[in-house]
Amino acid sequence: MKSDAFRIPEGAPGTKARWAVVLCCAGAYFFDSYDMYILGIVMQDILTELNMTTAQGGLLSSATMLGAVIGSVFLGRFASNYGNKFCLVLCTAWIGVCSLAVVFVQSFAAWFVLRVLVGLGIGGIMGPIHALIWQHWGPGHRTKITGLTFSTFPIAGIAASLMGKLVLVTNFRVIFISAGLSIVVAVVAYFMIPDDKHLVPRGQIAASQGAGKVKTNEIFAGNYKWITLFAIFASFANMAACWAMNTWIPSWLMTDRGLDMAEMTNFATLNYCGGLAGYLIWGVIGSKIGSGRAMVAAYALSAIALLAYIVMPGGSYLALLGPVLYFGQGGCGCLNSVLFAEAYPERTRAYGSGTAFNVGRIGSIISPYTVALVGTSFGLTAGLLMAPAFFAFGVVVSVVLNRVLRKQWAIEGRSDLDRE
Repeated sequence: MKSDAFRIPEGAPGTKARWAVVLCCAGAYFFDSYDMYILGIVMQDILTELNMTTAQGGLLSSATMLGAVIGSVFLGRFASNYGNKFCLVLCTAWIGVCSLAVVFVQSFAAWFVLRVLVGLGIGGIMGPIHALIWQHWGPGHRTKITGLTFSTFPIAGIAASLMGKLVLVTNFRVIFISAGLSIVVAVVAYFMIPDDKHLVPRGQIAASQGAGKVKTNEIFAGNYKWITLFAIFASFANMAACWAMNTWIPSWLMTDRGLDMAEMTNFATLNYCGGLAGYLIWGVIGSKIGSGRAMVAAYALSAIALLAYIVMPGGSYLALLGPVLYFGQGGCGCLNSVLFAEAYPERTRAYGSGTAFNVGRIGSIISPYTVALVGTSFGLTAGLLMAPAFFAFGVVVSVVLNRVLRKQWAIEGRSDLDRE
């Protein structure tokens, strides 16, 4: 049986610890995102100081995502078997330690290795957050709370943009040192979130009766193999487009649209404000019309807005269209988080949702580097045109994912997990 810390009283929105869970999970995801954003914000300074090529800069961003893919494969099952809280605390602290280590990095090879190590921690955070929200919040609240929790993704972008202004007066390493504050979040989470390592998931036999641990193939059994496959494709599309944007749009604004560092950070801040609105509003939209339908619409809006953002001449429209673009992308990220958590039962939620989301980061490994390669030969504008194509791919796979999920929910006799 679940302990009192995980029991939702009748009529209550969640457990007594529900807001502590939101606070700690939002803080963890903030630094998960912040560490990735700041790399794009200070990319030009890194390239200059270390005499690196544009392609090498793309590899640094890809290295982070490579680590995240590796981390998700191992840490998703780790969270399901040994506790979501423990995994969240461990990964959040790890990100902070690796961020502080930037002080000692002086070569491309060392940067690459460090970014892979940071990525390991990043890959282990998403799954536990999904599982903890579903453990501590009741039906009817999970979709909106998930959107609220993950809204720290664009907030991290805003913070990174503002911190980018420090580059004008100090060394870029100061910004990475600020990411070390994630260690504080890890400590707070350790004391505020109830320990769930002894929690027995629904349908799992107690360990004393010989139940096995969550196995690798559980999210590939039956119809779940198709759910996992198309969830990975949907995440791939979002991640590829998102990190092509976040890695190279700051540089594109300066090299192709003539903005200086201060102007670029102002534009980036406006964009991330649009992303924040996207995370908050699309979560509500998803609760009204269904997360799957909303996700299709978010991908479509993002594809159209990004294509216009890149190809329209001049630059006066950027301040208006940028927030619209990031509003759509925020919806993709928010609804990926919601739908992937809805897709899996409690026993495999951390493992399944974390694997789908983070294996999809293969897209974010590929896109920053390939955009850089195309940009080196044909200009950064041409390279960035890959991003709306990724969003268009997301529209297609989201439609298929919805159909597969409806089939599984019909088998289980439900319309979506949040109405259990």
